[in-house]
Order: sequence, then C-alpha cells, then structure tokens
Amino acid sequence: MTLGSLISDDQGDTIVSSGEKFELGFFTPNGSSQSRRYVGIWYHGSNPKTVVWVANRDKPLSDAHGAFGIAEDGNLKVLDAGGKMYWSTSLERSSSDRAAKLMDSGNLVVVSKEDQGRVLWQSFENPTDTFLPGMKMNENLVLTSWTSNVDPATGNFTFQQDREGTNQFVIWKRSVRYWKSEVSGNFISSDEMSPAVLYMLSNFTSTPVRNDFLPHLTSSLYNATRLVMSSSGQIRYLLWDHEKVWSLIWSDPRDGCSLYNTCGNFGSCNSQNGLVCRCLPGFKPTSPDNWNNGDYSAGCVRKSTICGSNAVSDAFLSLKMMKVGTNDSQFNAKSEMECKIECLNNCQCQAYSYEEVDIARRGGSNGSTCWIWSEDVRNLQEEYDSGQNLQVRVAVPDIGMMILLIQKS
Repeated sequence: MTLGSLISDDQGDTIVSSGEKFELGFFTPNGSSQSRRYVGIWYHGSNPKTVVWVANRDKPLSDAHGAFGIAEDGNLKVLDAGGKMYWSTSLERSSSDRAAKLMDSGNLVVVSKEDQGRVLWQSFENPTDTFLPGMKMNENLVLTSWTSNVDPATGNFTFQQDREGTNQFVIWKRSVRYWKSEVSGNFISSDEMSPAVLYMLSNFTSTPVRNDFLPHLTSSLYNATRLVMSSSGQIRYLLWDHEKVWSLIWSDPRDGCSLYNTCGNFGSCNSQNGLVCRCLPGFKPTSPDNWNNGDYSAGCVRKSTICGSNAVSDAFLSLKMMKVGTNDSQFNAKSEMECKIECLNNCQCQAYSYEEVDIARRGGSNGSTCWIWSEDVRNLQEEYDSGQNLQVRVAVPDIGMMILLIQKS
C-alpha cells in the first residue's frame, strides 16, 4: 500500500498478507451494531472473524463509507467520506515515500522506501488486546482489553511487565493491581506464568524451563497461538487445534483466590469455603463493616503487637499447603530451629518458612533454606497444590491454648 492506494469500506476492499495468513479491512464485531465500523486485522478465512488488532478502537465510523490508506503527510489514516480523521499512526509529517504492508506474522508495518525499507511504525509495538508470536514484551508494551466481546473500545484491564522484577507480569484493573505473576522458584508464592507463555513473551529469546510435562519448546510450535487480555480480566493463551477451534491452554486468574491479595494482608483465601476470606487466628478485620459486606481488600490486623519484652510472648501459627506473596529475605539454615530463632530475634519478622533439602541429593552440601517475611504477609491461599508450610508469628494471648497445643505436638 502506497500513497493514494486506499481501501474502501463500501467496495469491500481488504488486504491479505502474502501467505494468506492475515487480512486487514473494515469490520463490525460479531454481535455488534452494524452502524459501528472499524479497521482491523484478523486471521484470514476465520468465520466469525478472529480479530487481533483494531486501529480506531475508540472512534468507530458510523457508516460503511470509510477509507484507509497512506495520506499525503505519510501517515496511515482512517477517514470517513468527508475526510474526517478517525485514527492515524501519528508519525512526523514527511514528504519522503512511504509504504505500508501486512506481514504474514499479522504485523502491519509502515516503512520508508527511501531509507532501505526502515520500519517507521508497526502494529506489533502498538497492540490492542492480543499478543502474537513475533512480538516481544518490554516495559513499553501494554495489552488492553476490549470493553466487551462485541465492543473493541478500551476496556478496564491491561496486561504488562511488572517493573518489580524480571519475567514478572501484572494485570491492572484501571488503577488497581488485579493479578500478579511471580518467577518460578522453590517456594510457591503467587501465580506462576506458564513456561510456554514466558517463552512466547520473550520472542523466543529466553531459555525455556524444561520439565517432564512440556515438549522441547521451539518457535515453530507457536505458529497458531495467541495471547489475549480478555474483557473479563483474564489473560488467556490459546491454540488453534486440529479440530479447527481455539483451545484455551492456560489462563489466569483462574478463580477469586488467584486475584492479587484478594483477602488483603494477613487474610487467607479458600475458594472451597462458603466465606472465601478469613482472618488468620490472632488477627481481626481492619475494616469490620467492609469485611462483613464482602469487601476484603483492607485485610486484617493483629489483635496484639508482637515482639514484647517477654521472651515467650510470641509463638507461631503453623499453616500447611500455603501459597503466599514473595518473601523479603532468605538464607541457608541448618535446621528449622535456626530459622525460627532468626525470626524471633528480629522484631520485624512476621513469618518464616523452612524447607529441608536432602543433603545426599546435593552432593553433601546443605541447601536447606529459611524464608523470612518482614513486611505484612499477603496473597495467602489455603490448600494450594505444591504449597509449603508457613509459620506466622502471633502473640500468644491472642491464640490461647490452641497455639500452645500446636507447639507441643
């Protein structure tokens, strides 16, 4: 596509990539009002259209008389019959010769014909809700959900890199952290990203995590995959399978307990219970009224302070099979008692977890680890597969005989 070569909606014009993988043109979302017209990219031959990118998502045309092409200033634009602009690539105005092309990857690119085809703009760096193989997630790339399945306007949910760590990602619900991934590790913290998804997000440059349940990952396995930030708040990894349907391979959050800190600090989540959230023993709701009305975001606070003058004023509440937010520090410990004493000697320590490793498997070296939480404990979930034991520090008067019996057992 070059200057003056427009595609017209009322003529039914489209552009198809050279290998007939993707198609660009005007469309109306399936189930939506015919009065709203958008320029988008979809899988060629898909019916209904599987749309992966939308140009004028927040400014649809009201009739089928629009046009799309390179304007005199060198920008790709969506225009109505009167020449009113509904979307533009917003490149600096230039008199140099530019061209646009739809690639077989699904990437729409604007290039400079006078500068050896240098890419000036590409849809892969300006996505809507979909991440395709060949894209690369970085700190500037954001996937933004549609408002609904029939409305591509900017929705409430965004998926992007979490700036708190490498290979960590976050879903925001407007200004609220909605879900957060964590790096895989020995201790189960928050929800871990699928290794296959991490490999795709890196544009196949990272070293894939190997295990017995995953095939050897290569970029060729991703030819018919996509990652979508859905309007419901889930990030979804889908595969076009042999039955010619999009199969859901992985998604998160999976339930209410997968949401970021859904029960607040020191609140524990169990989706199998009638009341999903509860405060740990020795804690009480920070805001009882909100808690009783089903708003658990403020979490729980201690009934009594810890780290008193009496050496036996604190004990530990033993929680089994727990998922928990990222620890603040860790060190190699010879025994659980060493881990426990370290916590008791540190007034900032709120909880600890100890994992004993078989020394023989480590060639005689001690790899046992003590994890310490110095800040409020968050993202607690009970009965979590592969979860580990967590010891939460509590004031003995708030626990009574229950905690004493636990310590003696």
